Amino acid sequence: MRTATKICLPLLLLMGTCAVSLSGCGTTTNDPSTLNVICLNAGYGSTWIKSLASTWEAANPNYKINLNASYDAPTLIQQHLASKNNTDDLYISVGASWKSYAAQDKFLSLDDLLSDTVDGKTVKERVNPEYQQSLAYQGSDGTKHAYRLPWTAGVGGIYYNAKMFADNGWKVPTTYDELTTLISTIKTANLPVDGDLTATVKPFVYTGKNTDYFDYAVFTWWSQLTGIDSIETFLKYTDATVYDHTVSGSAYAALETATNLWYNIFKDSGNYVEGSGDKSNHQAQQNFLNGYSAMMFDGEWLYNEMLGYTTAGKLPDSFSLKIMPTPTAPNAKYSGTSYIVGEDQFIAIPSSSSKADLAKSFIKTIISDAGCDTFLKEAHGMMAYTFDPSKAGSDDVFVNSLIDYQKGITSTFTNYSTSLLYLSDIIDIWGTSAMRPFAGLLTDGSKSVSSSFDTIKSETARNWDAWKRQAGL
Repeated sequence: MRTATKICLPLLLLMGTCAVSLSGCGTTTNDPSTLNVICLNAGYGSTWIKSLASTWEAANPNYKINLNASYDAPTLIQQHLASKNNTDDLYISVGASWKSYAAQDKFLSLDDLLSDTVDGKTVKERVNPEYQQSLAYQGSDGTKHAYRLPWTAGVGGIYYNAKMFADNGWKVPTTYDELTTLISTIKTANLPVDGDLTATVKPFVYTGKNTDYFDYAVFTWWSQLTGIDSIETFLKYTDATVYDHTVSGSAYAALETATNLWYNIFKDSGNYVEGSGDKSNHQAQQNFLNGYSAMMFDGEWLYNEMLGYTTAGKLPDSFSLKIMPTPTAPNAKYSGTSYIVGEDQFIAIPSSSSKADLAKSFIKTIISDAGCDTFLKEAHGMMAYTFDPSKAGSDDVFVNSLIDYQKGITSTFTNYSTSLLYLSDIIDIWGTSAMRPFAGLLTDGSKSVSSSFDTIKSETARNWDAWKRQAGL
């Protein structure tokens, strides 16, 4: 069996440390004819936003876009919003901080934009269902407005080397039991890693520095077991008892079951590449690309990041990336559900901008059918807007697997909550992000999933009243 030639490029080549500007690198101006845009340049890259900026400039010949596509976009936005001389006009980035910016009225209300029409639908109608409840956000005066629009509707889960699967006659598992059988098959095969006589192909590699990547599949298993309605009720965070995993039939009991499905795989160190716990996402992804594993838990930006590791701008012939529909959990009642990544992402206009109309015009270009098509083909991901990807006509193997994944989804959810406990960045699905159990279970053999959930239950109960006071409740 042939696997990928070893690839390991400096991270700086991938992350893009230099800002990119269509009107001149490093330019900062408040020229009325120049739209200043800061866009995150990370997993999805910047090719897509440069293409759409060129499209917008062609349609608006009297104006130009000064694009700062930077890996440090969240920091730049924070610094610029604190400045009295902010010349920015549009932000496309990530971070829970969007909620505090909105609450402080540092973002402009987009209420009027929601009623504008793009490709036959209002902007509000174009927003995917899982993001509808997060459109209205309370500002400093107590009234609710749309201070940001969502950006992407990413999917995560299990990605696999389709070429390796085909070469070895492995079938893509559709159920959890089939997945565990496949894991055993891969281990038994004892396949050598091309170019490394000391290693054999493992079922998985993972990034110990980003164990939140496990959320994507675990949350999808969770929704398969308990349903979207049950999760939405949990996300109201009415009291600390919602974290009681011992209540039979509760949402949190189902999350414990889903976490056990993950742990039943990863408690066996023979199921993943040795040293995964110390790997960054880029190191783990390069291991995957280089044939050390057949599968990886990750997000849809994996493909675009992998392309950044290659000098040819395409994956080697020995590697073909696809995403598999998350194998159905045992006793699943809602097999068509999926968790969607991206609740912390935003498209927003700073309140200080003097060119809001231009910014809104560019937003409409971005979220249009053509914009979604460009994002699919150049960022290799899905935007958070209604769009028929089957019309994209892509011949890209990964993109087509992503489209097929999306076709199989019947209902979706994010981790957004209208509770002040969440909006104040105090709690999340795991009580707090520090109580996310994956890393602890992987490093401490004395822990169990049950004991981890006992900790979450007791810690949330102990801190609940203090958290309420902190949230102003």
